Amino acid sequence: SVSVEQRFSHVLSGGGAPGGAPGGSGSGSSGGRGGGEMQLAVGTNSEQVRLFDLADMGCRLLLGHADIVLALDASAGGGLIASASKDATVRLWDPATAECVGRCVGHMDAVGAVGFGGKTGGRLAAGAADGAPLPATLLSASKDKTLKRWDLSPLLAGGGGGKTKKKGATAASGEEAPTLSCLATVLAHAKEVNALAVAPNDRLAITGSQDRSLKVWTLAADGSAAIRPEPAATLTGHRRAVWTAAFAPLDRVAASGSADMLVKVWSMADWACLRTFEGHVSSVLKVRFLRGGALLASSGSDGLVKVWSIKGQECVATLDAHEDKVWAIDAYEPPSRGATGGGEGGGEGGGE
Repeated sequence: SVSVEQRFSHVLSGGGAPGGAPGGSGSGSSGGRGGGEMQLAVGTNSEQVRLFDLADMGCRLLLGHADIVLALDASAGGGLIASASKDATVRLWDPATAECVGRCVGHMDAVGAVGFGGKTGGRLAAGAADGAPLPATLLSASKDKTLKRWDLSPLLAGGGGGKTKKKGATAASGEEAPTLSCLATVLAHAKEVNALAVAPNDRLAITGSQDRSLKVWTLAADGSAAIRPEPAATLTGHRRAVWTAAFAPLDRVAASGSADMLVKVWSMADWACLRTFEGHVSSVLKVRFLRGGALLASSGSDGLVKVWSIKGQECVATLDAHEDKVWAIDAYEPPSRGATGGGEGGGEGGGE
């Protein structure tokens, strides 16, 4: 079993690197050691990230943060894991070696959300993950109300113009990972940002905030000189803080969950609210699309995981296996498996 106890922590599951299960869009797939091995990255109420091998549940620690890890994501193909912390930094990890390969420094307060895009921009030159796809987009959002975009080019195979960390260096050895440059910073919300997701095609990002709103941002297309996220729409309708957001993997829709106990589905074509799902009796803490976007899973402070049919506009399953808040959901296909993390100190894994 696994333990997820911190409000923003995510359970991430995924495929080996390279060529593992697809990830990104804020839910991601954590890296494997190679050969298609599956791993589970878990953030708890600690400065450490735990990386579990799903074959035998052996555990390794990702060490480097100075304060509690609040959010995790993993890149498409599983070559990188990103962790965001209360220490106001984001760290990038090679899941094959459990080494930190990059740091993102610049936020002025706790970083509560981090997300890779689904597109790739070359190949990684990071330890044993050498040759895995390098994500083209990495964003982070913070209690300081800002959204930042980071330059990943120093991690490119063959050198991207930045200082790279020596192979085999670790935080324990005293050699720090390179600091990555911030490409752009925007003031995203009037209050702290709780949620962030990047669309699978890297064209859009969405943020959710304590100010009860979601904002959609346009991201530059490949080859464009415009790297600053630009506001595209403000989505209103939630009556309390927004805790989570996610993009569907195929359709132009996104979902959100809020302290108002509602799950909403939004059109990314005209910004309209397409669906409102009611059923949780406390805050909705996490949403995650399943089965190519046909289903939507949500978890909440009521200890429940609910699965909604987008087309049928109804709840098709309620999973009641936790005794406390369910902070995290993730799934990976194939096979159709998932993991949830709850505040009672135990996690559950199984089929969707």
